[in-house]
Amino acid sequence: MKEFFDTTVLVAAMVEDEPRHGACAKALEKAEDGYASAHSVAECYATLTGGRLGLHLSQNEAVQLIRQDVYERLSLVAVSSADYMRVIETAGPAGARGGAICDLLLLACARKVGAERIYTLNLRHFTVLAPDLAARIVSP
Repeated sequence: MKEFFDTTVLVAAMVEDEPRHGACAKALEKAEDGYASAHSVAECYATLTGGRLGLHLSQNEAVQLIRQDVYERLSLVAVSSADYMRVIETAGPAGARGGAICDLLLLACARKVGAERIYTLNLRHFTVLAPDLAARIVSP
């Protein structure tokens, strides 16, 4: 089964102090055909080194975690520049403002690989932005 992991799940899987760490880490470990957005690599790095979660990992620590838990475990998918434009054009009708554009880009990546399950800790945002995928969007 093709499984897509959004950034929130990846970060929670890597950070033991995150409330959903156990469930997220287990879902990631069990993935046999797992995918993530290439952009999520940058988002994970920003979160792990930027202090948002009270974390201030060194650059080397963050890179090591991302390499081990994301890069070596999942296939990374990116959207084209034309896809970026299409996502931005659909943002308004989808009700996306501000940072929700990032969720739309992640959903575009999930669509691109034909994900049968989309893991997120932002269930409400994802299902509102992609009601056609609602049955596939789950929280670990």
